[in-house]
Amino acid sequence: MTAEPSEARVPIDSLPIPPEIRAILEADGITSLYPPQAEALVPALAGMSLVLAAPTASGKSLVAYLALLRAARAGRTGLYLVPLRALAQEKYDELKAFETLGFKVGLSIGDFDISNPALDRLDILVATSEKADGLLRKRAPWLERLGTVVADEVHLMRDPDRGPTLEVSLTRLRRLIPDLQVVALSATVGNSSEIADWLKARHIASEFRPVPLKNGVYHDGRILFTDLSIQDVPGPGDALPRLVRDVIRGGGQALVFVNTRRSSEQTAQALGPTVRAALTAGERAAARAAADELGGVAEEDTEGIRRLSHLLPDGVAFHNASLTNPERRVVEKAFRDRVLKALVATPTLAAGINLPARRVIVRDTTRYDDHLGVQAPISAMEVQQMCGRAGRPRFDTAGEAILLARSPEEAERFLDDYLSAPPERVQSRLAAEPALRMHLLALVASGQVSSEKELEAFFAATFFGHTVALREMAVVVENVRRFLEQHEFLEPVAELRATGFGVLTSELYLDPMSAIVLRQALERSPINPSPFALLAAVAATPDLPPMFLRRGEEAEMLARFTDSEPELLIKPEEEPLRLDFELFLATLKTASVLEAWVNETPLVELTERFGIGAGDVRAKVEDADWLLFGASRLAVRFQRRASRSIDELSLRVRYGVNEDLLDLVRLRGVGRVRGRALFRGGFADREALKGASVDRLETLLKSRPLAKAIHAEVSGGRRRPAEPEVATPTPTPAATPPPAKRRSGPRRLDEFGPAP
Repeated sequence: MTAEPSEARVPIDSLPIPPEIRAILEADGITSLYPPQAEALVPALAGMSLVLAAPTASGKSLVAYLALLRAARAGRTGLYLVPLRALAQEKYDELKAFETLGFKVGLSIGDFDISNPALDRLDILVATSEKADGLLRKRAPWLERLGTVVADEVHLMRDPDRGPTLEVSLTRLRRLIPDLQVVALSATVGNSSEIADWLKARHIASEFRPVPLKNGVYHDGRILFTDLSIQDVPGPGDALPRLVRDVIRGGGQALVFVNTRRSSEQTAQALGPTVRAALTAGERAAARAAADELGGVAEEDTEGIRRLSHLLPDGVAFHNASLTNPERRVVEKAFRDRVLKALVATPTLAAGINLPARRVIVRDTTRYDDHLGVQAPISAMEVQQMCGRAGRPRFDTAGEAILLARSPEEAERFLDDYLSAPPERVQSRLAAEPALRMHLLALVASGQVSSEKELEAFFAATFFGHTVALREMAVVVENVRRFLEQHEFLEPVAELRATGFGVLTSELYLDPMSAIVLRQALERSPINPSPFALLAAVAATPDLPPMFLRRGEEAEMLARFTDSEPELLIKPEEEPLRLDFELFLATLKTASVLEAWVNETPLVELTERFGIGAGDVRAKVEDADWLLFGASRLAVRFQRRASRSIDELSLRVRYGVNEDLLDLVRLRGVGRVRGRALFRGGFADREALKGASVDRLETLLKSRPLAKAIHAEVSGGRRRPAEPEVATPTPTPAATPPPAKRRSGPRRLDEFGPAP
C-alpha cells in the first residue's frame, strides 16, 4: 500500500541541510521533504551529479536549489537552465528567498551581450538554454567558476526547437568544467536512466506525487478511471460544462486543454454562463477586481484585453500565445489565487509555469501537423504532462485528469494509448541540419574544436553520440561543414577555423542561413533602403518564422510583391534559400505586420487586419529587432553605408514608432501611445519637455506619478538607462520593465510590458 504524503515525509532536521538554509525553509513552512526529495538531497549536497525523474509538483526544484546553494557556499557559481522564459521568472522569484544568506541571484531571459562585471556579481544565474549557449560562445569568464548547473525539464531534449541547444550546452559545459555537478530534472520518461548514464549521474526515479492523481476517460455522463472505479457526473449539458460545473461545486478549479488558440477563446466564452452561475457574490466581486487589474497592464488596448475583460468577471479565462506577457500574468495570478474557476489553455502551458487545478480536462488529443497536413495524435508524454497539472498541494486530497472520448472505442483507446501507456523515450534532435549549422559553427568559432578529431570527440560526448552510432551523423556533419566552407563561414583548410564572417555570425547567434540572407541583402542595398525592403529581408530569414497566410491574403500579398518587387533586397528563387513562392508571400505578410507596427497602427487595428494576436506581434517585434541588430553589425563588414538606415529602423521596430517619436519614447514609462500624446500636446522632444509643468504632463499622460517622474527626468537631464544586461527586476509604477530579448540586441517594448 502506498503511503499517504503526510506519512511519507522526511523531517528536514534529519537531513544534512546547513542550519542557515534550514532556517529559510522553515520560515517558508517547509519542515519535511517528500521521499524523492529526501533521496536526492544526499547526493545533491555531496556534489554528485544526478537525474531526478518524478511527476509534476513532487518538489524537484527544491533539490536543485539546495545543490546551487551548496556550490555558492563553496565559492562556486550556479546556473539554473530552463526551457521557457515564464519558467525562468518563476524560478528566479523562488531563488531570491535565499539572498538573505548573502548570495546574489540574477535573471537572464534572452539577453545576448552580458558584461563580465555584471556577471561577476552573481552567485546564481537563472537563464534559458540559449543564454547559456551565448555565454559559452562568448567564453564568459564567469563560467570558469561554475560548480553546479541545473537542467530543468531535461526531457525537452526531444523538442526539435529547444532540444539541440540544451544538449549542446550541457555537453560543452561538461567538457569545459570536468568536475561540474549536473542536476537534471525531468518528468517521468521512458529512458531517464539513459540520460543519467550519459551525464554520469546518479539516477533517482519516483512515481511519488504529493497529491495522488486519478486518471480517467469521460464518456456518456460517466468517468471511467484507470483504477476501474466509475464516477457519474450529474447535470444537464455537454461533457465539458458538466465536468467544469461538477468540480466548481466541489470547491475546486478546472484547467481545460484544447489544441488551438481559437478553440481556447471560444471554449472559454462557451463556459462563461456555466462558471458564472456557480460563483458566490464574493467570488464575483473578486473576479471583477481581476478584470479591473487587466485594464491597467498596458498603455495600449489589445484584443486580448477586450476579450478577457468580458470573461474574467464570469470567473473564466483563456491562456494562449496571442496574449501579451502582462495579460498572461493577470490570468495566471487570478487562477493561482483561485479567483478564476476555469482556465482554458493551449498545451504550451503544460510544459511551462506551475498552475495546478483539482481537475484537468484534456479535450483534444490531436494537433495539426504542418508536415503531414492533417490532424495528428499528440504523444503520450505530452498528454501525461497535461494530466500532471491535476491536484493542488495544500488544497486537494487528490487530483483528477480526464480525457474526453466521443465513443466507447475511443475511450478504450485513450485508456490504452495515453493513460496506461509508458511515456515515450527521449531522443536527440541534434542531427537536424539547421541545428547542426549553428552549433558546428559555434564550436569552431569559439575555439572549442579545431580539428576533425576534436569534432568527432565532441559529438561522441553528446546524448546523440551516447545513444546512436556516430556514423549516422557523419554524413550530415560533412554536408554541414561543406556548406559552411562554401559560404565563407569556415576556412577551406584541413584544420577547422572560422572566418571573420563565421565568428561574427556565431556571436550574433544567427542561423548561418540567416546570415547569408542578410549579407545578400546588404551587398545589393542602396544607401537608403526603404524600411519595407529591410523588413522583408529580415522576414525572409529562417530566424523569423513567417506568419501563415489566411484565405484571401495570397492575392493581397501578391499585389504587395508586384508593387515592391523592384526595391526588394531578397528574391524568392535565389540560392541558397529558394523559398516556395507561397512561403515567400507569407514572409511579406510578416514584413507588412512589422511595417504597420512601426507606422504606429493601433494594436487592435493591426491584429484584426492580419488575424493575429498582440503576443504574436510582440514575438515578431523581438525577432525583427534582434535581426536588425545583427544586420547592423554585418553592415559594418559588408555595406557600411546602409548601417544608419538599419539602426534607425531597429529603433523604430523596438518602440513601434515613426521617426519623430524616437527621442520621446526613450523616457522612462513612455511608449508609443504616451509618446504620441506628448507630441500632439506640443512637445516634440525631450528638450521641449523641460519647460512643461507637472500639471500639463498629467493632463496629457493621465497619470500624476508618471508626470512627476518625467518632469524629474528631463529637468535633471537623466536619460533612460542602458538596458540591464543581467535583469534583476524590481518593477515600479513609473519604471519601464527589464528588456525582453530572445537572443541579442537591446529591446524595450512598453506596449507589451515585461517579458516573463
